[in-house]
Amino acid sequence: MYEGLYPPRRSDRLGHMSESESETTIHDQVKSENQVVADCAGEVEELRDGIDDIDAAVVHILAERFRVTGRIGRLKARAGFGAADSRRETQQVARLRGLAKESGLDPDLAEAYLHLVADAAKRLHLRAGAEEH
Repeated sequence: MYEGLYPPRRSDRLGHMSESESETTIHDQVKSENQVVADCAGEVEELRDGIDDIDAAVVHILAERFRVTGRIGRLKARAGFGAADSRRETQQVARLRGLAKESGLDPDLAEAYLHLVADAAKRLHLRAGAEEH
């Protein structure tokens, strides 16, 4: 159902790092003889556990969002509506940018997220329209 909807995965995650950036495997540092390094590494691992929980919640929320989007796509197809609604998108960009700002999140990140999911939703709607006709 979702095949071909998203850009290809980035296989080389470190390929975009600048020369001044480096990689550290935190897990390996937990047993460091340097107590500061070991303590910091341990705290990073604990915090990452929280991030893992948040990421799982985000995936579940996105799944629900796309269940709703699928219903919208089928309704649009049945009524013969277009896949895009530029007025709605403009309103959503402004709304999410405002929410991001209020929450201390980079508004550009919120907008990028919206474009990612809105573009995927439109592709789903186009597929639903093609299947309807």
